[in-house]
Amino acid sequence: MLKTVAISSLILGLGVNYVASQNEFDYIVVGSGPGGGPLAVDLAKGGHTVLLLEAGDDLSEDPLYENIDRATEASNDPRSRWDFFVKHSDDPEQELKYKHMTWRNPDGSFYVGLDPPEGAEQLGIYYPRAATLGGCAMHNAAVFHLPSDDNWNYIADITGDDSWRAPEMRKIFEEIENCHYLANGTAGHGFSGWLESNQDTGSWLGNATDGTELLKVIAESSGSVGNSTAISDADLRTLVNRDINGPEPNRDQLTGVFGMATHTDAAGHRFSPANYIKQALKENPDLALQVRYNSFLTNIQWDQLSAEQPPAVMAIDYVVGPSAYKADPRYDPNQNTTAGFSWVGKELIIAGGAFNTPQILKLSGIGPAEELQKHNITVVSDVPGVGENLGDNYEGGVLSMASKPFEGFGNRYVVQLKTSASEGNRDIFLWPLNSGFEGFWPGYPDNYGPNVLTIPFVHMDPRSSNGGSVTLRSVDPFEPPEINFRFFGNDSEKDLQAMLEAVKFAQKVKALLPESSGLAPFDEQHPCTGEDGAAAADCSDEAIKEYLKLQTYSHHASGTCAIGAVDDPMAVLDSKFRVKGVDRLRVVDASVFPKPPGAFPVLPTFMISKKAAKVILEDGR
Repeated sequence: MLKTVAISSLILGLGVNYVASQNEFDYIVVGSGPGGGPLAVDLAKGGHTVLLLEAGDDLSEDPLYENIDRATEASNDPRSRWDFFVKHSDDPEQELKYKHMTWRNPDGSFYVGLDPPEGAEQLGIYYPRAATLGGCAMHNAAVFHLPSDDNWNYIADITGDDSWRAPEMRKIFEEIENCHYLANGTAGHGFSGWLESNQDTGSWLGNATDGTELLKVIAESSGSVGNSTAISDADLRTLVNRDINGPEPNRDQLTGVFGMATHTDAAGHRFSPANYIKQALKENPDLALQVRYNSFLTNIQWDQLSAEQPPAVMAIDYVVGPSAYKADPRYDPNQNTTAGFSWVGKELIIAGGAFNTPQILKLSGIGPAEELQKHNITVVSDVPGVGENLGDNYEGGVLSMASKPFEGFGNRYVVQLKTSASEGNRDIFLWPLNSGFEGFWPGYPDNYGPNVLTIPFVHMDPRSSNGGSVTLRSVDPFEPPEINFRFFGNDSEKDLQAMLEAVKFAQKVKALLPESSGLAPFDEQHPCTGEDGAAAADCSDEAIKEYLKLQTYSHHASGTCAIGAVDDPMAVLDSKFRVKGVDRLRVVDASVFPKPPGAFPVLPTFMISKKAAKVILEDGR
């Protein structure tokens, strides 16, 4: 009989401390974000005992997190924030040209910019993550966007597993979705799943004077209304209600204005894995799911069965205590934590995200042998791809000051474009904002006031952004790893061309706004400068590309434990999420994607969570 260890834990739904009398679980899931949270619920609903470890606590009922319009505040909130600092290249001089480089002042405060004070320590490019129930689905903008069919079919092609084909993944989407913005029964959508989705109705159009003018120009410029020169409010309302996740056979080639779907409930409140977990425990208080907050995994223990069998997960070690990880801005080296230990009855599933999952695997002996040996870590399985293939979407934007404050700017909608660099599918996702948005740094964004117009964009399906890595700094599990995206590697010219065309589209929109609006002329702040930025001296195609190469930012890391062919030496997982070279261990988070999945990875990660649950339950291990 396995021994038991009494550990204090918080059982969701009860709100009381509970001492576990039995500390073996069929499944242990590490991380409650879009991959791990729903998976833990589904495994428990499948009749198994499940322990879910979350390094943060529960903030899901805090208005700051419920309101998606406060996403920037939420991602700056020290109660959930993990501060990662990354590199974009191997060139130290190039890194110093990044306008929002972050430094630590001698007094412990942050400095952001190009001219740090004497004695400041260079930290890197800011990349915040969320440690709280629901993970990064709690501080994001909640954009609910399916990737292209090609993203799913690529995984099927490289693995030979047709369950990854787009029609099969659409079925999973329909199974998890509970759609609030379309008529019940609309093809291609689900109406009884756990994951609620919604979309703005465009009711603001009647009152949005400047917003309506802007939308008309965007609709005309993006080809959303054909050759029409007289666009009515009814036409605009149709566009902003257009379904971005429809099942049309040519969906991935459709361009123009769409509604911005979000993972929000019928009232417009954020809906995340935290809601699913809490609902499941409320509906069934006997559900065999335990959630332990402020619990940080430090090590995987292995059962070396025999020379003929691969090492198998036996148990895990973790610590219990708030802010244990050094990326937490509240970290205190003198803070007390208690040791945690749990036996794994069937499988361990790691869902810590693209930075923490490879760190966990490497510290536990799975990764490139040379790197592990450098840190005197016993090699359990030599898997060279762990921590490699780090990728992301490229993001940028055009920020300008109008000649007067915007009146009635309007609400959320999206524009999708297909550039000359596209290989068939739309490759730009952009949206207008009456606020500053230029990337991420401590305390972002800058407040430009009511005259600002930002048109940010995401470049989908980049070709040159999967050359990054996550490597260990030390064997200290609380020390964040070294993260280098190595943007703009091979085939970067096509990616830069796509983003150049996104910039020119935004500049065209500004130029076409009628004089009667009072908004023009615009004073462009970047990538070009001055009134009518498109004519500025620093606005040649090459100058814009150079600006983008230096100032591109990102927020959707993926790929560091990629699924691949069984015979691919750089693949970390097989098509069933199983880690190569060991037994009883899987990974289910955004790190599994061999390429960045679409514009925003949250919905694809929700989908793979359900797919993994099906696979694991079918395996019956």
